[in-house]
Amino acid sequence: MTLRRLVVVIAVVEVILAAAGSLTDRAALRGSGAFALIGVALAQTLCVLLVRYGPFSNRSAAIRIGVGIGLVAGGMYGAEVVAEYLSPTVTDASVVIGWIIVIGLVAAAVLASTVASLRERSLRAGITAAVYAMVFEYLTWYPVVLLSYYAFRTSPATDRVWRAEGTYDDFARSGMTDLHAFVIQDFWGAGTFHLLAGLTIAAVFGTITATLPLLLRKPAPGSARTSTAR
Repeated sequence: MTLRRLVVVIAVVEVILAAAGSLTDRAALRGSGAFALIGVALAQTLCVLLVRYGPFSNRSAAIRIGVGIGLVAGGMYGAEVVAEYLSPTVTDASVVIGWIIVIGLVAAAVLASTVASLRERSLRAGITAAVYAMVFEYLTWYPVVLLSYYAFRTSPATDRVWRAEGTYDDFARSGMTDLHAFVIQDFWGAGTFHLLAGLTIAAVFGTITATLPLLLRKPAPGSARTSTAR
């Protein structure tokens, strides 16, 4: 299966997983919930469009670099999500870990862009790698988040995670009356926001890093002699 077809399959599966939340908590579709779920579908569609039709198809080396780094970053982020449910120690450190994750996402985009741009001496290659890193980090992380919640939904660990992450406070401010529906909507919102944040990181930090080949580009033959003659 090609990468382009694989992304379509992953996107469809993730939309189904997200929609499954409405089966466990049907109130999640009330209010702005339906729009939040549509947002997840649009985010998945954006991933498909970027991979299948984006201006990156001729940058195979950069794509491989970005996909590889994205899968590692998404796997690590997903493992942390699962660890929060399994370990009270990890849960208690969730705020600090949250900041580390943000730094990690930036680092992933920078690393992908740096490796690709230095390898191909191309601004476009660096940006391509950064974009793919964020897309595949998202595609790896999001199903883990959903499946973890579904698996631990009735577990006492969920209460611990919610307290550590301030879910109860957010729920009280939301004005909603169904906690589980609120949480599902929150996951749907994250399914859109996380991708957009990742692509913003890729655009900003990936572009900055990708300028390295331009700065390190060797002068053309004869330019040094010309400069000396002047």
